[in-house]
Amino acid sequence: MKRRAVFLAVSLSVVLLMAGCTQRPTYSEVRQETLDALQEVVDLLPEPGRIERTPEFEPYGCDDKLLLNPKGGGAFYTGQWKVAVPDDFDVEAFLQQLPDLLGGGWTREELGVPTKRAFVYLVRDSPRMTLSAEQSTLDEGKAVELLAISRCGVEDASTEPPPR
Repeated sequence: MKRRAVFLAVSLSVVLLMAGCTQRPTYSEVRQETLDALQEVVDLLPEPGRIERTPEFEPYGCDDKLLLNPKGGGAFYTGQWKVAVPDDFDVEAFLQQLPDLLGGGWTREELGVPTKRAFVYLVRDSPRMTLSAEQSTLDEGKAVELLAISRCGVEDASTEPPPR
């Protein structure tokens, strides 16, 4: 009876420890999730033209003091693309439809800030990501500008660490 109680206690401890050890994604994983989300929007555009990708820059660390709930170690990936669209493309209508077109848990959030151009701010809960899309210009023509920010990713020993 005593051996069974000890076995049960040890088993329960292991289960509780394992449940508390949720592994955070690597920076490489969150970077790829973000790039995939940007590409998903581009794939929804009819006849997307040239894509201008903002060069990658030093990411915000997960322990940034500006965050409400900082988690030490790792960084957020930020991807910013401008995608040329045909002059007759209705960017405003596209942005209004974007949450429905993406589906998959994306929801529109109002930021309460007036904008001069068509704009939408989206949040996805799992995996966590924010995505804003707005009317813009590229090469003196119409464009859709995309800005996506990942969830926190920790440095992956098997790949290059995020730039600091």
